[in-house]
Formats: sequence, C-alpha cells, structure tokens
Amino acid sequence: MNQPAKISDILNDAVFDTANYKNSIKKAVAFGFWKNAAGLKFASFSTPYDIKGKTLFVAVKNPQVMQELLFYKREVILKLKDYFLPLDMEIEDIRFDYKIWSRITQNNKIEGDESMYYFEDDEINEVELNNFEKEEISKVTNSINKLSFLDEKLKMKYEKNIINSLKAKKIRGLKGV
Repeated sequence: MNQPAKISDILNDAVFDTANYKNSIKKAVAFGFWKNAAGLKFASFSTPYDIKGKTLFVAVKNPQVMQELLFYKREVILKLKDYFLPLDMEIEDIRFDYKIWSRITQNNKIEGDESMYYFEDDEINEVELNNFEKEEISKVTNSINKLSFLDEKLKMKYEKNIINSLKAKKIRGLKGV
C-alpha cells in the first residue's frame, strides 16, 4: 500500500523548487540593496518593484525624484552591479515610473518613514529558514566568496545582510506588514 505524500514534499516539488520561486528570492534580496545603491536621499522616495531581463523597474514618488534619479542613473547601475553580481543578476538599465508609486507603496506599505519597519536582532534571530532557503543562500554565498575584489569582512557582511533580508521578509509576511 502506498503512503500518502507529505504536504511539505508536494510544496517543495510544486512551489519552492521552481525557477519563479528562486527568481523571487533573488529579487527580494536584490531589492534590499536598493537603498545602498540609491542612497538615503532617495531610499524613502523610490523602490524597485520588478526586474525584466537586464532592466530594473523602480517606482518613484513624483516626477522630480524621477528626474533627479535620472541624473544619477549610471552611477546607481554601477553600484548595483556589486550587489547583483553575486546573485547572478545583471542590470544594464533602470526604468523609473512615478505613476505606479501609490499602487506599489500601498501594496508594500513602504510610504515614507512612518511605515518603514525595523526588526530587532532578537526578532530576526528567532526566524528559522527552511532547507530550500538555506541551500539558496549557500549558493549565493559561494558566489560571493569567489569575488576577489571583496575582503573577508565585507563578504561576511554581505552574507549576513542577505540572511537578515530574507528573515525580515518572512517576518513581514507573518505580521501582514
């Protein structure tokens, strides 16, 4: 007599072991580095929302922010390469859109400082990653370790940032924020 399949096995095979899921994890991690590349000046007024091919799509609060970011576009792309390279992602262009801002910020609840969420280390440390997430992080950290232009301290910070970004995303999902 055959044993019924475990739900976890079905989910792993049907959902978590798909290219879309892996791509979503990469995007979530990559989007976490936006504020590092764009700078604090623009972090509250812009947020990436998609990657298609080698183009990053970024929602901006208004046309003025879009215009100013256009001046820094090449510089931001160069900064993003350092963060996206270990994720096996390449960005050659950025498209800014102010018309989508309210929809993106409403869905992600990131409008300005009043709704930005910060999690304490204890809260982050309580979050457990599943085996698939651990494997994906291991693949990314192996790529990071191959980068000769990063020193060991920076490689460790990069890995910690990736892990914490993923854990924070899980917390937001659990809390509905």
